[in-house]
Amino acid sequence: MRLPLLLLLLSACTTVRPTTLPPPPRGAALKGGVDTHLHLTMSSAAKPFMKGEPGEGETTTHPSERLINGVSEAQLHATGVTLVFGGLWPPLRLRPGRTALAEALHQARELDDFMGRRPGFAIATDGRDARRILASGRVAVLPQLEGGEGIERVEDVDALYAAGVRVITVVHFVSTQLGGAANGQLTRALLGAKPDGALEPEGLSSLGREAIERMVQLGIVIDVAHASDRLVTDVLSITEPLGVPLIVSHTAARSLSNSERNLSDALAKRVVASGGLIGLTLNRVQLDTDTAHELGPAHQHLTCDDLVAHWKHLAQVTSPEALVLGSDVNGFITRAFPGGLCPDGLRNYGDLAQVWGALEASGIPRAALDGMGEKLLELVERVDGRADESAQASARRRFARVRDERSVLDVP
Repeated sequence: MRLPLLLLLLSACTTVRPTTLPPPPRGAALKGGVDTHLHLTMSSAAKPFMKGEPGEGETTTHPSERLINGVSEAQLHATGVTLVFGGLWPPLRLRPGRTALAEALHQARELDDFMGRRPGFAIATDGRDARRILASGRVAVLPQLEGGEGIERVEDVDALYAAGVRVITVVHFVSTQLGGAANGQLTRALLGAKPDGALEPEGLSSLGREAIERMVQLGIVIDVAHASDRLVTDVLSITEPLGVPLIVSHTAARSLSNSERNLSDALAKRVVASGGLIGLTLNRVQLDTDTAHELGPAHQHLTCDDLVAHWKHLAQVTSPEALVLGSDVNGFITRAFPGGLCPDGLRNYGDLAQVWGALEASGIPRAALDGMGEKLLELVERVDGRADESAQASARRRFARVRDERSVLDVP
């Protein structure tokens, strides 16, 4: 077993319980909620460690539980979140006999299989398809590959597109042949260690640049969560002149929690100025606010007060309309403890009603929260509108069998 997963399993056993404080009002379900990073099939990707999936089995009942499914279809509808990026996590070389690309394609097929078991969900291939699915009352899911380590040649981007992947997070926890990942994020995510503030010097590699250009041609949404500042800047240098927006699917404000994994104010402004969106995570470790900040006497550390503080900060730096939810639920995260603005803490996805109420009570306009869905659909449609239809057709033809065949071990 690789060290990162072993550390994750050990850290999952740590639980701290702060004092619960009096409750504020709960918010109503959103009219157009989104989640730009939600794992639906982690029980397959992290088998046998992760238990349950949306619609089956138990659900987390405490904010520190990591290895049990934390969301259900009913909770998604109850909180108003019906448009999601379905995160595919290819394990860190833990599947003997499969290459990194083959594992990514396998996870895409696992998501297909999930849809067969759960008819309340449906995979969307583009923005128009997503609108059709939403109109039918189902949850629309755009497949999102978390980490492009399987991309070893440009043609691999085509294979992922043909398999249905419509969002690619360029890098994940470690730097790859595509470029540099944010410094210090692995030890902080798994052990809670504070980063030293140093920035990763590596940006996009030459292969990374070619891959980004191909993603643009295919209409794949480019996600720069987990990336080094240099990589984000390099990607923007390609996409800005083309009018292609980016997304940072699950992040927080570096100004409140100093880690390269979190987004700097300068890069947040630049991403939003290019038409992009920023997804706020529910990851308690990532939101852990630095104690040097004066956040007011009522602020309760390690509760959802931290999430509200990060959301408000980025709303002030950019705009409330540029922010969406990027929960990372089922991504092995711990969530907000009870207290502050969320009396129950974030035990599972059903507690998001508290977050909507807390954000409204803190001055985030309800219209901005309800407008998440339309903003994300517009971004997806804008990306697809910049795509080359001939490139899309070529990728589908060349890799048609990726989606049709059960084996992905012999992809050309």
